[in-house]
Parts: sequence; C-alpha cells; structure tokens
Amino acid sequence: MSHESTQSVQLSIDEHAVTANEGELLIDVLYREGIKTPSLCYSPGLSCTGSCRACLVEVEGSSVPLPACEVTVTDNMQVKAQSPSLEHEHHVVLSMMLENYVDTDFDTNNINHTEFDYWLRRYDLTPPSSESKEPLFPVDSDPHPAIRVDLNKCILCTRCVRACNEVQGRFVWGLAERSDKTQITAGIDESMLEAGCESCGTCVAYCPTGALSDRNNTLPDDEIDAKVMTTCSYCGVGCNFDLNIKDGRLHHVTSNPHAPVNGMHLCVKGRYGFDYVNHPDRLSQPMVREWLVQGKNRPPKDDRGKWVEVSWDKALDIVAQRFSSIIDESGPDALALFSSAKCTNEENYLMQKFARQVIGTHNIDHCARLCHSSTVAGLAASFGSGAMSNTMADVAEQSQALFVIGSNTTEQHPVFGSMLRQAVHQRGAKLIVADPRKIDLTEFATLHLRHKPGTDIALVNGIMHVIIKNEWQDDDFINTRTEDYETLRESLDKYTPEYVSEITSVPVDAIIEAATILGTAKPMAVIWAMGITQHIVGVQNVFSLANLQMLTGNMGISGGGVNPLRGQNNVQGACDLGCLPNVFPGYQQVANPDSLSKFSDAWALSNRTQLFSDTPGQTITEMVENSLTGTIRGFYILAENPIMSDPDVNHVRQAMANSEFTVLQEIFHSETADYADVLLPGVTFAEKEGTFTNTERRIQLIHDAVTSPGEARKDWEITAELAKRVLAYRQQKPVGIYAGWDYQSAAQVMDEIASLTPPYTGVSHTRLHNGEQLHWPVKDKQHLGTPILHVEKFSRGKGLFHATEHLPAKELPDADYPLCLTTGRVLYHWHGAEMTRRSQPLTALYPETLVEISSQDASRLGINDMQTIRIISRRGQMIAKAEISDRVPLGLIFGNFHFPDEANVNNLTIGELDPVAKIPEYKVCAVRIEKYS
Repeated sequence: MSHESTQSVQLSIDEHAVTANEGELLIDVLYREGIKTPSLCYSPGLSCTGSCRACLVEVEGSSVPLPACEVTVTDNMQVKAQSPSLEHEHHVVLSMMLENYVDTDFDTNNINHTEFDYWLRRYDLTPPSSESKEPLFPVDSDPHPAIRVDLNKCILCTRCVRACNEVQGRFVWGLAERSDKTQITAGIDESMLEAGCESCGTCVAYCPTGALSDRNNTLPDDEIDAKVMTTCSYCGVGCNFDLNIKDGRLHHVTSNPHAPVNGMHLCVKGRYGFDYVNHPDRLSQPMVREWLVQGKNRPPKDDRGKWVEVSWDKALDIVAQRFSSIIDESGPDALALFSSAKCTNEENYLMQKFARQVIGTHNIDHCARLCHSSTVAGLAASFGSGAMSNTMADVAEQSQALFVIGSNTTEQHPVFGSMLRQAVHQRGAKLIVADPRKIDLTEFATLHLRHKPGTDIALVNGIMHVIIKNEWQDDDFINTRTEDYETLRESLDKYTPEYVSEITSVPVDAIIEAATILGTAKPMAVIWAMGITQHIVGVQNVFSLANLQMLTGNMGISGGGVNPLRGQNNVQGACDLGCLPNVFPGYQQVANPDSLSKFSDAWALSNRTQLFSDTPGQTITEMVENSLTGTIRGFYILAENPIMSDPDVNHVRQAMANSEFTVLQEIFHSETADYADVLLPGVTFAEKEGTFTNTERRIQLIHDAVTSPGEARKDWEITAELAKRVLAYRQQKPVGIYAGWDYQSAAQVMDEIASLTPPYTGVSHTRLHNGEQLHWPVKDKQHLGTPILHVEKFSRGKGLFHATEHLPAKELPDADYPLCLTTGRVLYHWHGAEMTRRSQPLTALYPETLVEISSQDASRLGINDMQTIRIISRRGQMIAKAEISDRVPLGLIFGNFHFPDEANVNNLTIGELDPVAKIPEYKVCAVRIEKYS
C-alpha cells in the first residue's frame, strides 16, 4: 500500500516528466500514468511483498533492476520502465512462474480470462496443459458451491492470503510445505468452509491467475457487453460493484476498486446473491383475482379465488376504482400503505405522496417500524436527528474503542464487520462486544459481555455508573452541550456493578473492565442494530446509548458517535422521504401547521379543500391489527412481505385474510401474495434508475442495466400511473407546483424531493453522476454534505439526557415454556429471503432453517445435532433442525425468519410493542422444544 503525503515530487519515467505524491509507490504511479508492467503479487489495497519480482524497473543509482512495488518515489528520481533488458527480465520471471503451472482451460483464441493470461500473451508464452504435463493438484479441488479452486494455476503470489487476512479478516488461506513443494492451502489442509471461509470471494477478486475463480463467471471481460456500476440492494452498508451484462441479462457481479464504501470488498450476498434477477419465478404480467374480472363478490376469506392475467390498463383501473370506492364509503383512513426499504428514494417519496395527496391518509409506513423505529424516536428525542452520526470508514479508521451491542455485524453488515475486524487487527482498537450469543465478532473482542436478552439498559447504566464513580465523564462537554445531566446521574446511583451483575449475569469484573475502556479511550464509537431496538424498551435502550456517548463526550467528533446500522439497503432513505405515519419528507411533522401548509400547497388538487389531516396515521403494527376489526379495509403494499417478517405471523395471516382488497407490487409471488387480490409486477434494482441512502446517510445511484421480464414495470412508473388514474376517477386535477404525476425520469423525482426536503436540498442525480459523495444534510447545490453530524451543536440545540430504568421483557421463560428464544438473520440469507432463497449459491450454502441450541439443553432434552425438532410458543410452532452450538448459552435458543411456513421463527415471536415506537419485541419470548417425528 502507498503511504503518500499531500506534498508532490517530480520524477522522470522513460524520459517523460511525471508528478507524484511524496511517499507514493512507484507501481501506483506507473498504473496512473498508463504504463503497464507485470505486477502479479502487488495489488492496490493489499500489503506489499515484492515476491513475484515481475514489476522490475531500472532506477538511476541502483546497479540492479528493482521491483516497482517496493520503490517509493523521491524528488528528481530517474526511472526506466521499458527497455530491452527489462523486457528480457520480465520474460524470464514469467517463464519461471510456469515451472509448476498447468492450465487446462487456457484459451488459444487470444481471449484473456485473467491478468496472468494477458501477460503470458504479452510475452509470447503458452502455459503447459494437462496433456503435456501432469498436474500436481486435482482440478476443482474444493467443494465450495460458489468458488472453484485449481491450484495448478497458482503462482504463489499470496494475494489470496493477504486479501483474506487484510480485507475480510478470516485468515482462511495460508502457505504449506517448503521450497518447491510450497502451496496455498485452506486452514490445516481443510475445505474452505471447514477453515472458516465466509464465502465473500475477496480472494477470487484479487487472484490474478484463475487458481481461484467464480463458478458462475464463465465469460472473460472481452465477451461481456457492458459493466454497469451500481449499489447493492441487500443490507444498509451500501457497497458498489459492477453488473456484468450479456445479452440484456445479468451474468455476474465483479468488484469495482473505485467503490467508495467497499473498494474491492464484497460479502457473499453482494458477490454471489444476484442470480435471483434472472429467476423464472419473476412476475412478468399483472394479475388479478377472477372475481374482480367477473365483477362478483370476493369468495370467503380463506379462498380468494383464481389468478387471471390482465393488461396493465385493466389492473390499474380495477385498483383505482376499488380504492376510490373504499374512500367514498369509509374515508381515506380505511386504506393502509406499506412502502419499501428495498425500493429507491424516488419510489418511496412517490408512495408517501400517493398516500397523502391521492388517498388523503397518513397511513403510510414501512419496515423501519420493525427494525429501527426505536432508533429514530430515541435519537430524535436525544439529539434532534435519528440517524447514524459518523461514517463507517471514520469509525473503522479513527476509533480507539468500539462498543458493539446488539449487532451481529459480521453477518448482518458483513463488509463493515470486516472493517471492524481490521480496526482491531491492524490498529489495535479495543473492541467490546455485548451480545447474549457468542457471535463471530467476539473472536476479535477485548471483552465479550454475555448479558441476558432484554437487560441492555441495566448493562449500559452499570457501565455509566462506574464511569461517573471514577470521574471519567467529560464535564466540559456535559456542561456546554447537554442538559438534564443531574437527572441521569441520580438515576444511575443504584446501578452498581453488583446490582447490574444480578440482572444481566455479566461478572462484576467485566462490567468494571468495560467501563474502564469505554470511559478512558477516546474517541469511542457505539454501534448497534436490532438487538437493541427490537424490545418493548427499544426507545429506552437507545436513550441509554445516547446517554453514554454524551457522558463521555464522544459526539460530534471523528471516530465517535452513535452508529445504528440500518438493516436494509434503503431503510434510511425510506425514513428520510416520509414513509412514516407522523412525518412528511425530511422529518417534517404532519402535526406541525407550517409543514401541513407547505405540503398542502405543493400537492394541491382541484375539488379537494383538504388533502390530509394533522393527525399522524397508523403504524404497520397498528394497520395489521385494525384489519382484523375492519377499520382498515384495504392495503397497497410495495415490496414488503409481512407474512414472513411481522411477529406472530398466525395473527398476521388472520388480519391479511380479513382485508377486503389488497394490492401487492412485487417481483415474486411472495408469501403475502396468497392474501392479495391484485399483483403488479415491479422490477429489481438492476432494472431501474434511482438512489439508495445507506446507513451512514450516503446517497448513491443505481442504474438500469438489465432487460425486465415480460411486462414488468419500474415501481415509480407504476405508482405514478396509478395516481393519475385514481385522481381522474375522482375528478381531481393537480394544481400545486409539485402536484402532478407526469414524471419522465427518476432524476425528475429527485429534483422534486430536493425542493421539499431540507436534508436533500443540494442532492441531484447530476451531482451523483459526477462522482460527488454526498451524506445528508446537503444544504444547497454547492454544499459538500455532512459526513459527521452534531459537530458544533445538536440538531435540537443541546443534547438531552434521559433517565432510563431496567424493565424485564414482557414474556420470560417459565415452567411451561422454559427456554428463551431470540431471533435474527444469518450470513447467507436476508430478511424474508424472497431473493436469497432464489440464489443457487446461497441456498447451497444455507439450504434450510436451523435453530441454535446449547449442548447442555440438547443433552437434557435428548436432542442430537441436526435432529428435527418442534419449537412451541404460546402463539404457534416452528419445525427446524437443531444446531448444537456454543454460540448460545444454557437456556437460550436462536432462530431466523428466512424460510416460510412452519420453518419461520415468526410463528413463535410475540407482538408486544414498544409504547413509543410501536416496534415488536422480536428478541425475547418463551418457548419449549419437543422432538419431532
């Protein structure tokens, strides 16, 4: 890696004057100047070994050629990169690499599949084939479902070793044997997966020879029609990569070294999880139930009738007429709309505009209700803004201490999880992990606080108690930038380490050690996810973490902050753009008269004196409940799957069955489609333009690169067309400046967003196309964005401390249900897994649902590893295989919601809600286990 400064130096390369940065590696300067030289062990972003000696150059003053990857440029340096003698040296080095090299796949048609192919042809070399030379290793020697291993092509450059160590942080690859028998090996001569491989494919991305390759990538770059850089549609990290397009279809994904968040790094889903785009299950034609076409009454709620394919005109007319009838009969609040964190900012903006302007209701919500609504509410009350305060790179590169609580980061946000590993491995940052489970990140932790589920407040309060007792609090920060500190301090008096240990089961010494690190290391960052938020005290949990960061003065500084990790690719953007029942875009309150007037004027219609009320609408959890009572009569659901993702899904099934009329806009026939009356085929992220806002408030483009199946349409186009039809049906015309629906592009929608949404004022597709990296708030067209929030003051002025008290979970184990269940995701799947269960590599890696159980509990119940079991709660049952693991302690089991029907853990979860955020308590409920036969 180069270690460059901001000072420049002048040098000469092949008698041409070149300007470079002081401290820069010569190999990087050569690349930048377009001077090609073999460099097979070196790759930007990895440490330098100089082992292959292929990038030799002549430097004045040296009697022998030097590898450019080991030369740091200096002022007035004289370099020769091309000469007859160097050509000879390069040829000799490359010839030596072929001594044990066998390539049975070498393309004789002058098509370069790898970097090494290019250099062999450049120097007129042909590798031996298996016909002329006996391979030393089996071809395709590892059973990994996504990665092909052929060590006969290995030149021992060790890029894979360094990539796994220095980027992913798993240390899977190493060197074995000695001398001419030296070889790359996984673990202790194991398979990749046995050696702890997380299937990210980073080793493949860096391999120059094809010794490691993607099984699904059989085409060389020369045969790819286009490479289109885009943003990942899985988690909130916001990785960029290239879609490789062939004949209008997505062929495979490759890393793009210029990706601002992730560089060459991707997780397993980002690299291998996109074959769902081409899956034959894709919806391609609008469908409605037969009774709608025949003009009859709907069949009984347990049988909604047959599906019938219809034209777009027919489907949209049916929806417009049905929605209008419900409004006339029961008012606009009888309709409920679910927007989607999987869709773009532009589409989410239009969904909430449709709800408020066209329908006339604030009943618009999305999955943030189920994941981070408590974060938004808690941070907004504490600071005035409910978002992540720092960037991921800032946290990973600058924090001296990291407090990860309620976040299985390496599985839920894998690329950022690897960045945290590297912060520990390369910089020596102190990592404290608080989690009931022994998650993978604990391998790198200074301290693992294994507290009981639902005891986060007591744990954090106990840490603050010790910090104050030892006078480690930041008094200057507290006095100048906060209020109500005395209330907090008094509330913490009883949270002694001994008292907290009784509640949490964390040893007293561990509580004191954690407080010592968090109270004395600065800057210190707090990182959390749904292990904090999905509780009946979710908002209080967030208050506690906000308190900790104000107490220690770690707000508004590099390397510090509050860093909630958003679960979905655009859950941040869906919140920003007003897909919540209490706020317009930009978190402008619907109950605020100025906000109400602003949007009423902007979206004004003829023949409607009042567009919407000043009363917030219903949350997702409330809408579902009110469908049972008939208060909610119809749903418009965009790319959400409540039958998989909501708690107590048996209750949700009853509610959705009771809905009179449900419209679902999706890419697949999801589990929720069984309860729908109209199916509108949308498109994937690879088939439309728009933007996502990642967890760190970075706004990024996606691009239309793939041909959509059949008559599937872009989601923003569907919503806009439906809006026009409803308004026409109700004889209402747009008269406000932004009341119309005649959009020509997603960029035009973003321009409207910028005009009405203060944090996005300076955002435009043009700026993003030009490569600007914008974190909101972006205050005007010249503003460069705000990577770190709350630098000089909080959004609300002064930060507000909140006293919080430990409250037990609503349902704890008892004699009838003696085990505690907690829930979450696994590395190889994502949420309801509509996409990942249609990805061949991902389903091969994790084909069925597993429930983690401790060896002690398994022994007591007579359960064997991988035995099928029945898990029962007061609400339902789940059938799964038992995975006996030390990841869970005695009395705790863990399940996921990636598989449908009886395999879904949400058959068991409880619907109890946080009273403020209305988020369900997914993380704690009581269950029992039986053997299943």
